[in-house]
Amino acid sequence: MTRELSCEICVIGSGAGGSAAAATLAAAGSDVVLLEAGPHHVPSTFDQREATMMPRLFADAGLAATRDQSIPVMSGRGLGGSTVHNTGLAVPAPRAVLENWAARGGLPVSVDAFEAAQEEVLRRLGARVVDNDEINANNQVLAAGAKDRGLDFVVARHNRDRCSGCGYCMIGCAYNKKRNALFAWLEGGVTDGLRIVVDAPVDRIIDRADGAIVRGRDLEVRAKEVVVAASALRTPVLLRRSGFRSRAIGGNLRLHPFAPVAALFDHRIAAWRGVPQSVLVTGGARFLQGGRGGWILMAGAAGPAATAAFVPGHGRDVAGLMARYGHLAFAGVLLHDEGHGSVRARKDGRPEIRSWPRGDDRVGLVEGIRALAELYFAAGAREVFLPFTRRPRVGSASELDGLERLPFRPYDVTLSSVHPQASVPMGAGRDAAVRPDGRLRGARRVRVADGSLFPGSVGVPPQVAIMTYGMLVGQVMAAEPSR
Repeated sequence: MTRELSCEICVIGSGAGGSAAAATLAAAGSDVVLLEAGPHHVPSTFDQREATMMPRLFADAGLAATRDQSIPVMSGRGLGGSTVHNTGLAVPAPRAVLENWAARGGLPVSVDAFEAAQEEVLRRLGARVVDNDEINANNQVLAAGAKDRGLDFVVARHNRDRCSGCGYCMIGCAYNKKRNALFAWLEGGVTDGLRIVVDAPVDRIIDRADGAIVRGRDLEVRAKEVVVAASALRTPVLLRRSGFRSRAIGGNLRLHPFAPVAALFDHRIAAWRGVPQSVLVTGGARFLQGGRGGWILMAGAAGPAATAAFVPGHGRDVAGLMARYGHLAFAGVLLHDEGHGSVRARKDGRPEIRSWPRGDDRVGLVEGIRALAELYFAAGAREVFLPFTRRPRVGSASELDGLERLPFRPYDVTLSSVHPQASVPMGAGRDAAVRPDGRLRGARRVRVADGSLFPGSVGVPPQVAIMTYGMLVGQVMAAEPSR
């Protein structure tokens, strides 16, 4: 039996963008129904085990990847989306990036207004700079090496409240200390009348002049307007499945790739404990000053399964390295990628992702990997483990010569992605899928409000920027005279 609902606005997706848009519209007095494909994950049921939590919190059980399986691409599934399992980083989009996007019509407001909105998002998140005594050894060696190498670094802001430092952020906070989308947006939204339906995947949107129909499994919602915020991977798939044919839908994907590097130290690191990703090395981030490309060095989430998956080698090599797990530091190169990939719908309806770094992106990743390895040696590492199959481990900085000549093909280099973005870009030109007010080109009743909207790579962890886009799209809608 199909359940039928009606509302003024139906929001699809409850992650960073969808939750912000839905709560903003509800606060303005709109009748809003929020649909989430996944369940509501209750923190008291989180068991702090990767084997059980990753299949629960991540889309496709955490096993999604590019079409050739060369880059794992992880995103959230459940109420709150990826904000439930992220590490808590609260980094606003850099002004230089926003200025570039504004020049292309890719912001719904001015740069100054967007920055002011980001401050409001940070306030809602309760973001604060991590205290010095919360910086664990995994991040301390990053700071020490950066200082020795003359690289700028910052201690980041996080949206955590009275954190115990257990270190299990990436598999959900069992202590409910992370101020994620449920607290920052949905709690207030429900007070304002927001209705939420979980376990409600959407198959299709029917866009008509007199309204829209959202159809899913055993559910049909009739609304005056629809806001799609299903993630940079699933928003373009849903739009294509619903009959929207713009070339700009799905063709501008940025994966924001992460190249992992590990290092062995004589002293104990225990990288899995404490606040993860508290230090960001920004010395190579040319995009912060308006330049092209560049990278940030940041610690990785260092649970045993994740570490074993990304350190080089197989079988006994990995087992031997994991026997020294307590002395391993783990970080990576987060690239501000300028080349783009694509995402389309597979026959089974899931995203088909195509992407691999080339040209300047390849050069930037190699540059960042070298810089991170040199940083680790400066901090006292005995051995460094690289993401290259042809040179998986080095014992000194001198052995880093010639990295740029190593093969850089799929399977020759280990990469991952947890920040897919920019697949349905906002802009003023016809090469953009979405207008500056959030309206999808070629649609009458459909808007977009998630990380798909980015005109390009944001360069930093995107949680704050995505929430800001979602909030602003909601504000634009609420302020329209017809409402």
